[in-house]
Amino acid sequence: MDQGFSKKERLLKRKEFQLVFDKGEKFGNTQLKIYALTNGSSVSRLGLVVGRKFGNSPRRNRFKRILREAYRLNKSLLHSGADIVVIPRPGLTELTLKAIEEEFKAILVQIDDMLKK
Repeated sequence: MDQGFSKKERLLKRKEFQLVFDKGEKFGNTQLKIYALTNGSSVSRLGLVVGRKFGNSPRRNRFKRILREAYRLNKSLLHSGADIVVIPRPGLTELTLKAIEEEFKAILVQIDDMLKK
């Protein structure tokens, strides 16, 4: 099983992000807000939106690193392709892989259920 995070697994263009925001379904909890949209391919793609309100650049970059790692370790939970955009909520205080991964994993299962419909 591929454990990498290649360029084809990333949302890169503004147009791609906008499509997910406009047509995607919303998921979330106290820590994360996630938009997901089926993309019709077998590869899921991840996009991150972390604004300045979240904190200074080391804090924003740490969140992005942790979330990419959580996605990389759990992308096998998605059985068909989806475009996923993740936004941290201001209440997110604990920036550890374990804390964020648990929240993210639960939402990935919900997204996979949505894709099966």
